[in-house]
Amino acid sequence: MFTCIRAAAVRPFCCRQYTAAAAAIKPDIKLLKQLRIETEVSMTKAKEALIKNGNDYQKALSWLEQDAQASGAKKAQKVAGRTAGEGLISIATVNAKGAPRRSTMIELNCETDFVSRNDIFKNLALRIAATSLLLNDSTKAIEHIPVQSLLEAPLMPHPDDADVSSVGKTVQEVIVETIGKLGENISLRRAAIASGGAVGDYVHGGDASAGKMGGLVVLQPRKVEQSVDGLSKVARQVARQVVGYNPTYLNSDEVPADEAANASECVLTEQPFMLNPDLTVAEHVDKMAKEAGIEDGATVSGFIRWQVGEGIEKKENDFASEVQKAAQAN
Repeated sequence: MFTCIRAAAVRPFCCRQYTAAAAAIKPDIKLLKQLRIETEVSMTKAKEALIKNGNDYQKALSWLEQDAQASGAKKAQKVAGRTAGEGLISIATVNAKGAPRRSTMIELNCETDFVSRNDIFKNLALRIAATSLLLNDSTKAIEHIPVQSLLEAPLMPHPDDADVSSVGKTVQEVIVETIGKLGENISLRRAAIASGGAVGDYVHGGDASAGKMGGLVVLQPRKVEQSVDGLSKVARQVARQVVGYNPTYLNSDEVPADEAANASECVLTEQPFMLNPDLTVAEHVDKMAKEAGIEDGATVSGFIRWQVGEGIEKKENDFASEVQKAAQAN
């Protein structure tokens, strides 16, 4: 009995001692602010990181990275079977002096439109597009980029983003972390690159670099050795045509016999050009090329058009239910 009484007396004393030690550590306000700016974590999580690491900033960053990976992986496993039919089409372009213009387009999916408009998700889509652009150098008009190779590539930083915590991580690792932050299934569905001529790109339903529909177009002078200078404007015009009029085929010789009667609708080069319906797209491109000094004219050598979620069966949700779902996930 004496031993039991002694144990009961010691236990509350140890608890008081532990509580006092924990209370003595308070997060440094300046470090807290810096940590939140750099990592975009919640106030609670930033405080926890600093307290657990005695206000050592580098250790707090490392702890947050490990925590993000662990919580993201756990969440990713939980939501893996859920349909991701919303998201963004994002485009990145490089037009270095003395080098041909190249553009890439990717589709990054999530579960709800609500999350697709979140800045964290949008920045991720932009960074993946930039990564695909810098890691792929094709000479074909349009070429699909293997998704797995892109997932395994180091994710490029966003030039306007102060968060450097993901530098050196792969695309897949940052997607997993983002799943932990946003609480939804996120997946990279597809990627493509356009090059080898005058490249035009256009995205609709968002801003200049990300939206709900996107298109890439490549124009090529009939004589390959001729310069594509002067074709940039018309290439972008045709990219707008692709997104707006949704052609299925490039040329009429690609059309199956049972669709031949609708060639003017489904064949890009035979569609009436949207800004001058008296000309077909092919005629407009040729005319503009000659006016730009390309004597033999130019043709459309390739195009691609994507729309977010096309071909994915998804449950229709209203906006209110999306908001409620997002709130419950957080």
